[in-house]
Amino acid sequence: MTQATNKHPLKEGSPEEPSTFMNEIDSMSLDELEARLPEAQEALDAIESKLEELMGLRDAALVCAAAMAARLAALKQAGNREQGREI
Repeated sequence: MTQATNKHPLKEGSPEEPSTFMNEIDSMSLDELEARLPEAQEALDAIESKLEELMGLRDAALVCAAAMAARLAALKQAGNREQGREI
């Protein structure tokens, strides 16, 4: 890390308090901002990658839920037909 990045390391904050991060960013000099930009871009890329992975998992879960609902409906329908034959 460069000296500029050590001067104002971003504090751990709550996602509910973005103003804390904005205030810290506003207090940084141009040199500090330029030094931190690659780190911020890398963090953003990592978040986007994780988000894509999570979206894929969500899509798979939706497909599984739809398949399970269709299977359940088919089984119920078959069960109802069986009950109708027994009466």
